Amino acid sequence: MLLTALKLFSMVDRRKRVSPPSRGRSPNGHKLRNRRLEVEQLETRMVLSPSGPPFDWSNSFYLANGIDPSLIQNRVGSANPASVAVVEPSSPDANHNNIRITETTGGFNHEGNVLYYTINGFVNPNTFTNDAAGQNAKAIAEFFTAYIFPKASGDPFSPALKNRRQDNVFDTRNGYSIANPLGLWTAQFVSFTPAAFNTAAGQAALAHLAALNGTDLDGTPILKTAMEIDGLRKKGFVIEQPRNFDGSQGFPWII
Repeated sequence: MLLTALKLFSMVDRRKRVSPPSRGRSPNGHKLRNRRLEVEQLETRMVLSPSGPPFDWSNSFYLANGIDPSLIQNRVGSANPASVAVVEPSSPDANHNNIRITETTGGFNHEGNVLYYTINGFVNPNTFTNDAAGQNAKAIAEFFTAYIFPKASGDPFSPALKNRRQDNVFDTRNGYSIANPLGLWTAQFVSFTPAAFNTAAGQAALAHLAALNGTDLDGTPILKTAMEIDGLRKKGFVIEQPRNFDGSQGFPWII
């Protein structure tokens, strides 16, 4: 299964468009607990409850937030959907359609806590509407990062499940739960550099993280937090690479 457009579980319905946040980093996270479920409050598309999985957005809500629904690649409910879904008799409200997404995947938020998300489809340059709402949606998509970890022996730009060495990490800093109504992300592919393995400093950094988090399918440390990734990048031990934003390497963004 491809990790592409995705939606993170949350508890409150959001109805208004918002502007992308400023570039300042903030470590603040938002958690919501109840007696039955504990999840990171990330995106308000969904109601996480015993009633079942979430629904896809409605066409009108996509358009109001700068996305042309007819140009979402592999949108759920289409002939070749990004996720397994079922058709319900009706939608829960005007902001959603009647496609209930039944396939969920686990990952980590910026603090390393487990979260669950759905994949709604993939976004290419022409998926953004040609207006102010589309410009705002693109700015949001380019601001928020979903880190994907390809295997060392695989395609460095493939999000395919068989190509991943560990679960994804989502940088949910900077007011994600308010600033990203559709849950748009840039797919950022993280790979270790030779310096991580052939320098004493790199080996020490990897050994510390392996002792802290365990190891992935490559035998390298699992990375759970945005700060761990940032720290390794600043020291030259990993590289972060998005796909070309012109779409020439495949969809650059995920919903």
